[in-house]
Amino acid sequence: MKKAVVSGVVVIFVILGIGMSYMLFRGGIRTEKEQKSYEEQEKQVENLMKPGQEGEADDRSEAFSEALKEKAGLTVDPQNIVSTGSPITSGNYSFTVNSWSVSKESPGYALPEGMDATRGGLLQIDANGNITNEYSYVVVDLTVENKAEEPVTDLLWGYLRMQAFDMGDFISEVAYLGEETPRKSGHDSYEESFKAGEIKKYPVVFVMPDEIVNNQEIYLEIDTSGGNPQPEDPEFAVKRFIILD
Repeated sequence: MKKAVVSGVVVIFVILGIGMSYMLFRGGIRTEKEQKSYEEQEKQVENLMKPGQEGEADDRSEAFSEALKEKAGLTVDPQNIVSTGSPITSGNYSFTVNSWSVSKESPGYALPEGMDATRGGLLQIDANGNITNEYSYVVVDLTVENKAEEPVTDLLWGYLRMQAFDMGDFISEVAYLGEETPRKSGHDSYEESFKAGEIKKYPVVFVMPDEIVNNQEIYLEIDTSGGNPQPEDPEFAVKRFIILD
């Protein structure tokens, strides 16, 4: 009886071994297209883990890193923080805030087709698009460069947030872009396509409560990981920060 049990166990292990070998064998075979996609994803992850700036972080980045830890509970490598006018790299892209402004007056750009100007009733606006309640437009003049050696298409504008040390429950995503020909409103409006090495420049419009804008330092947060959880080790954190100063 004992011999039969042992034999049965051996058979089970043999079957499991064959199954695992088959799966490993199958997993090791990729088509040329799958291999290229895998290599691109691997390279993107590798790029995400690199520091946002090549040189040493300056005193402003060091001080802001300390402020993020103290006021927002975030541990951020100073090399992943830059000021207005300096580029920072994240994944396939380099981002530079050239200038920015806060105003209740309409930015003057046509809204995307189908967009609700009140942001779902959040804003009270007059006939000229000026805000009349306790919110303001924050417009960032942003340059983005595709650092990849191939064309890329990404939900790029969904990776940006306008932030402050204490946001409460408010989330400030990209409202729309200042374009001569506005794109259609919706999920695809966050999509952007770049040729290899292409550079694009846009006015990017956000909306923020006056209470936050008037009483706190605001900054642009960039997360090109696509919303995947951040690693606990700050050395491998992928978020980037641009101080609006």
